[in-house]
Amino acid sequence: MQGAFEYLEAGQGPTITLLHGLFGGPSNWSSVIALLARDFHVLAPKFPLDGSISITSLQPLTDFVKRFLDFKEVEQTTLCGNSLGGQVALDFCLKYPHRVEKLILAGSAGLYERHLADGSLPRPDKDFVREQAQKVFYDKDYISEDLIEQISQQLQDRHYVRFLIRVAKVTRDYRMDDELAKVRVPTLLIWGAQDEVTPPSVAHQFHEHLPNAQLVFFDRCGHAPPIEHPEKFSQTVREFLAHPSLPAPSLPLA
Repeated sequence: MQGAFEYLEAGQGPTITLLHGLFGGPSNWSSVIALLARDFHVLAPKFPLDGSISITSLQPLTDFVKRFLDFKEVEQTTLCGNSLGGQVALDFCLKYPHRVEKLILAGSAGLYERHLADGSLPRPDKDFVREQAQKVFYDKDYISEDLIEQISQQLQDRHYVRFLIRVAKVTRDYRMDDELAKVRVPTLLIWGAQDEVTPPSVAHQFHEHLPNAQLVFFDRCGHAPPIEHPEKFSQTVREFLAHPSLPAPSLPLA
């Protein structure tokens, strides 16, 4: 942590900035950072999702990314986001296209996402948390008791839960169908073939609406490809950055 920002940083070379999802943090990218830092300058900031800021639109998170890149004196970056981070990356790309060299989206919000946006307060018990986690990961070994305990404790704070619901509503209400055609940078879509939060049909919708996009599915993978398949994720990113105009392999819609 430096100044007002908490983040992970490693490597030298062209900059890749990694944006996490609603319940995530920079540590979600730890394995990917270690692999990409061999050839890239990798940054992974922590979003201010502790309830300390007012969220009525996506703008505060987009502004946060700009302030962070200004703080790090990064004029241009490849922007990579998972889930909520993907939608923020898209919004940043639309508002500051000159600062985004390439775009990578994994299980991105922005078109459809199963989450807390129905406005109901979730049960703050471990059974509820375990049930939700099972929708995120294909490999249930990632659902540790420590993770369940950590999230369960967070959900004891009703103020925090209401904040999370506001963020979820913001992502739901900001439908990006009509905006995606304006994204001109080379874009890579990496999706879990078994994603239950943003199902494969959502990936195909993104692919259809984005004018310069490639789509690749990871089998035996849920909503968090960087966590479940960090080596494959990193290699796919490397290949895309080296040859952004080449088509990436894609699986047909099941």
